[in-house]
Amino acid sequence: MKKRRLAWILGLALTAALAAGPAPAAQDTLVVVQEAEPVGLDIMQSSIQTTMSVGYNIHETLLKPTEQAGVLPGLAEKWEKLDDLTWKFTLVKDATFHNGEPINAAAVKFSFERIMSDALKSPHRGKLTSFKEVKVIDERTFTISLAQPYAPGLYMLAQYLFIVPPGYVQKVGDAEYNLNPVGSGPYKLDKWVKGQEIVMSAYDKYYGPKPAYKKLIFKGVPEEASRIAALLTGEAHVISGVPVHQRKRILDSGKAYLTDQMGSMNYLGLNTYEKPFSDVRVRQALNHAVNRPLINKALFNDKAILCAGPISPRTLGADPGLKPYEYSPEKAKKLLAEAGYPKGFETRLAFSPYMPQVQEQAEAIAADLAKVGVQVKLESFERAVMWDRYKNKQHMMFIYFWDDAPEPDRYMYSLFHSKSRDYYYKNETVDQLLDKGRSTMDPAARVKVYNELDRFLYQDAPWVYLYVIPEVYAVANSVDYKGLRDGYLIMNTAKPKK
Repeated sequence: MKKRRLAWILGLALTAALAAGPAPAAQDTLVVVQEAEPVGLDIMQSSIQTTMSVGYNIHETLLKPTEQAGVLPGLAEKWEKLDDLTWKFTLVKDATFHNGEPINAAAVKFSFERIMSDALKSPHRGKLTSFKEVKVIDERTFTISLAQPYAPGLYMLAQYLFIVPPGYVQKVGDAEYNLNPVGSGPYKLDKWVKGQEIVMSAYDKYYGPKPAYKKLIFKGVPEEASRIAALLTGEAHVISGVPVHQRKRILDSGKAYLTDQMGSMNYLGLNTYEKPFSDVRVRQALNHAVNRPLINKALFNDKAILCAGPISPRTLGADPGLKPYEYSPEKAKKLLAEAGYPKGFETRLAFSPYMPQVQEQAEAIAADLAKVGVQVKLESFERAVMWDRYKNKQHMMFIYFWDDAPEPDRYMYSLFHSKSRDYYYKNETVDQLLDKGRSTMDPAARVKVYNELDRFLYQDAPWVYLYVIPEVYAVANSVDYKGLRDGYLIMNTAKPKK
């Protein structure tokens, strides 16, 4: 409570200071404020949203993903399917990295081998495990082969195969690259002043359409009041992490508008390797114990979409026949008693305050669980600490989110397959269904596989399934920008309003 009051006081202080004398950004500069600054700038080394948003402005991929899980040309100007296991690509002419290194087939091969290497430990590696190797044909032409048929293959390449300069990476090493990356995107890194800002400038030799703004600045501001104050006083042009209860205030100001981004699919993860969550009856009990409809009404103005299973209702493969677990403390108590916990138990719930309204969610969930005898100690961790503890299997319960992307393999494989993260859940049936889902090429048959997976995980309940919160960015009236469903702040499409 003291931390929340301090954040509120700091937000008011900043609002007052800005009102007294704000420093509006220059007309050729675009300022973006996120909930936190990145943990690093090597997009291969992190899957945290705030890092990815910065990284996507610096780095490029072979293809560009669409919001319907299709692809458009990127660094690859054309491609063709040679057979079920082989794609041939041709790169655009004369594209270069920010340091002048050529973007060629050898750079693609190097980048693929780097992201798949044991040494880098990239969190994106699991999304690309169906790919086998890159073979260079000539300067601009190469093939990418698969170990088995992979239905979302091109889309996953568009999302995660970032192309990096071999010479520079080999010269400085992975640690230095994480601080000073050299990409080929629309913006190149000028400086990163940790705790303050990341400054980028438009790359004049960018192969694609040039950005409208000469400079792009990213800042990390955890306090939502401070982010909103920066927007309304002209210090920022785009902000993320806009809670539902603040959206009307922004619109009423007449100084900014809202644009959709991704849906934030929040979930309550459980450590199924440890008691009591190793018992499926306990996991099902918790699903019955959380009053999702009331949380939705109280925190999200009934705007959230309640989830029945782990596949977002807006994603391919979600079983339309599944209904969210009924809120029933009686059923929860009965299941807990059957599992040997008639008086409940004590546990811990971790979260990171950079997530919008997460403190309120955690408190509401803890209050619901207390009604069935589960006493919860809330643990708030700074984002990087939260992530490290997550990877080291130190959480018992934790609130995290994933974007409800149109392609189910993008997050289901990462979060549930034992050969991917393998942090808190492992199940042979789930592994088999995930493998089948990504290798089934017929769209209708593929939907049925994911329907089956959704039903299985509904019953096995490795999470307490919560809701999808339709997220928005707030944008100054002087800027024309449309948010992406992926949720990444890729700013080369932003331009001044005429």
